[in-house]
Amino acid sequence: MRLAAALAFGLALAAPAFAAPDDGFAAFWKVFAAAVAKDDAAALEKLTVLGPGLDQDDKTFAGFHAHVLDRKARRCLAAAKPKGDPNGAGQMEYAAFCGQLIFGFSRTAGGWKLTDISPDD
Repeated sequence: MRLAAALAFGLALAAPAFAAPDDGFAAFWKVFAAAVAKDDAAALEKLTVLGPGLDQDDKTFAGFHAHVLDRKARRCLAAAKPKGDPNGAGQMEYAAFCGQLIFGFSRTAGGWKLTDISPDD
């Protein structure tokens, strides 16, 4: 019995070392995934930063939404499990893989946002 209690206590102490960072991404992802599942374009626009990583021919969110966040991409993103990885500056970035695209999420001055899309080589 003592061994089991000691083992449980040891695991409880070690658990935080394996826990995901509480950087706010999980809360962001819950909102983002709900917005893509409902195709809430107004919410998605607020959760996206159009820029070099998300260039579209017409440079508008409406164009980005129509050409990139189509039904197939939204369905995939709603079910995706993003993976976190520290960038060169030691900050976390997250990526969701959908078909041939990688959707990248970064922390901005306005919080977590969709900031990049690149081909999945």
